Amino acid sequence: MKQKANILWVALTTFVMGYVVSALTQSGHAHSGAPAIIRIARPEANASAPTSAGIARARKAHFTDTALPESFTHGRSNGLNRPEALTPFFSLLAQGIRPVRVLHLGDSHVAGKTFPEKVRQTLYEAWGQADSTHTGITYTFMGRNGATTAHFANDERMQQIAAANPDLIILSFGTNECHGMGYDEARHTAQLETFFDLLGTACPQAVIMLTTPPGDCIAQRTVGYVTRNGRRRRIVRRHNRTNPMTVRCAANIEQFAADRHLAVWDLNTIAGGDQAVSAWQRSGMMRPDRIHYTPEGYSLQGRLLGEAILMAYNDYADRTVAP
Repeated sequence: MKQKANILWVALTTFVMGYVVSALTQSGHAHSGAPAIIRIARPEANASAPTSAGIARARKAHFTDTALPESFTHGRSNGLNRPEALTPFFSLLAQGIRPVRVLHLGDSHVAGKTFPEKVRQTLYEAWGQADSTHTGITYTFMGRNGATTAHFANDERMQQIAAANPDLIILSFGTNECHGMGYDEARHTAQLETFFDLLGTACPQAVIMLTTPPGDCIAQRTVGYVTRNGRRRRIVRRHNRTNPMTVRCAANIEQFAADRHLAVWDLNTIAGGDQAVSAWQRSGMMRPDRIHYTPEGYSLQGRLLGEAILMAYNDYADRTVAP
């Protein structure tokens, strides 16, 4: 009987020791090498905690890379200019210690809702909507028909913007600044400088990025004369032509941002620059006024902007995860 007890004791001891060694071996493997970069649905505080070197283990965002329609023959690949300018915002998001707030300001393109709502949907699908139990982001927007940055450069608007306490501010203006042949870069730059000074006072911690206008047409009138039955008659014809000032406006916004090292989503160049309006028209995404876009057009723009931000975040994740 004693011999059987000894045999059972030896077997039990061997099993326990083997289990402990196996667990320690697996633990060693789990903590060796670089942390894995995986799809993010909702940022988690523990998964995004700073490493011992103070570098956030940012997880990559998963999204669908939307392509421009074939009609955009002169377009370029989607993305941000100077995406590293968003690093403070991305760092806050990666830490996962609280929800981060995005505020999108703009003209009628934003006021129409379809464009910013698609941006919001794209970002929420990747990062999650912040609520009482999760981190992630909140995304709000303010738009006004006919607005320029000058329309937002007042105390009332600044109080509204400051009340949102944004971590990232996206500015989508330019269409109204350059809608007409009288566009003036110096005046536009002065308006931007005034607006940025006010934003800096109202939201000193916010990261600011800009977008460029997608393109529009301006109405043109031509006057001619015909002679019929010996009588000379005046003929007035009206038609739309591509607004050549949009490309100049987009270049001015890009230069303003480059001088201040701000990120820009240059939609005008992405869509084809001076060929952008033709591409939008061929795709059937412009409304008859040749200024605004169909729901499909705004949805495409919103997805592209959201994905450009996510691509920049993934580049940030690649840079910040320790090798």
